[in-house]
Amino acid sequence: MAREGWLIPLAAVAAVLLYRRLRGSADQRTAGASWEFSGPMARLYDLLFSSPIDGFYARIARRLTETIPSGQALDVGCGPGRLAVHLARQAPDLTVTGIDISPDMVELAKRRAEAAKLSDRVHFEVADVGALPFPDHQFDLVVSTMSLHHWRDPARGLTEIRRVLKASGQACIYDVADWILRLTHHGTGLAEVLAESPFASEASQPVWSVGPVPLVRSFCLGRQGHSRAEA
Repeated sequence: MAREGWLIPLAAVAAVLLYRRLRGSADQRTAGASWEFSGPMARLYDLLFSSPIDGFYARIARRLTETIPSGQALDVGCGPGRLAVHLARQAPDLTVTGIDISPDMVELAKRRAEAAKLSDRVHFEVADVGALPFPDHQFDLVVSTMSLHHWRDPARGLTEIRRVLKASGQACIYDVADWILRLTHHGTGLAEVLAESPFASEASQPVWSVGPVPLVRSFCLGRQGHSRAEA
């Protein structure tokens, strides 16, 4: 990444830290991501975090649709719907379903798809990754960006993702680097989460860094366990 491009990821990290400080009381925090992204917080997240890294979502969409240009895709923790819309724009033969635990995020995402005239191929619903409302082996692609660190039970969520993924499909998970996770959340790193998941043998890869400092890590793999590293 060029030196002038550093401002965007640094701004995104600052937005994460600001967001954590803006959160409410301990009782409200126990309500989980549904409260964290309700009402004004949903719009604030879209403005301060999703908007500055929209190009990152576009880059992910280009990479994923090169491998899976058609079929059904699931965006877990879709937030305001930016990645889902990029996926549909990049791949006209791809149908995208986005889920989020926050009804307000889902409403933002629906409005974004409508504005992009993609509502016929991009759908959103309220759901929890720990209990996905889909049959086994439905999706050719499952993707999640910047969501895993909010899941109540990440290992359970990854198990559900594996369940709904086709045998020939691919799951790609992107999340903040461990040092950010430990600074802003409960301190559990991605390695510990993977060790308890059906993807335990897969190593995460840095995909977004400032110099030697990673900001975002990922792992991409098929249901049979074959990984595809992201560079």
